[in-house]
Amino acid sequence: MTAQTSQPRLEKTGSIAAFVNAFAAGASLVVAVAFIGLGALSDPQQLAALAIANPMPLLVQDLLKFVSAITASILIVVLWKRLRDAAPTLLRVATGFGFLAVGLLLVNAVLSIFAVSQAANFSASDANTGNTLNGIIGFLGLAVIVANGVWYLLVNWAALKSRLLPRGLCWLGLAVGAVSLVPFLALGVLILSAVWAVWLGIFLWQTK
Repeated sequence: MTAQTSQPRLEKTGSIAAFVNAFAAGASLVVAVAFIGLGALSDPQQLAALAIANPMPLLVQDLLKFVSAITASILIVVLWKRLRDAAPTLLRVATGFGFLAVGLLLVNAVLSIFAVSQAANFSASDANTGNTLNGIIGFLGLAVIVANGVWYLLVNWAALKSRLLPRGLCWLGLAVGAVSLVPFLALGVLILSAVWAVWLGIFLWQTK
């Protein structure tokens, strides 16, 4: 297979990954708001109680993290290949931050699943360990958003300068990156990133 024939296939793979990534972001938002609740997201005690009484929304949220990690990895590679010749150094740094975010997200998901599965035990006999674990999970979640935000900023800046992605898409990506650096706007990041991913998916699908 030549590079000329593999490139369109790569673009189509990236397009599908972008659409699935957008779905995962949208589904995560729905689960967070409708089934977990904003109160529980900001209150460790409520979250622990939910993990005992009704853990399913939390487990679904964690499974969506794995979907996001897989699709994000594909998009990181697709955009690296698309933009690397225009800004090789910038793309190396961006790709590093992208995969850092993916790695942190996977660790966050694994620890979160463990915490949910052990919530009753932590509540009954080892509250300090549970609180410490929840703190680590929360910190990792913020680290994921920030690292991913840096990736958005660098990739979309490179794409804007090289004109290898639509200008509006690049500006939206820069907005996603900027909002990602403000921790309490995490839900806004989900909304903007879903729109960005859909737009990217449409663009990649139409690329010849």
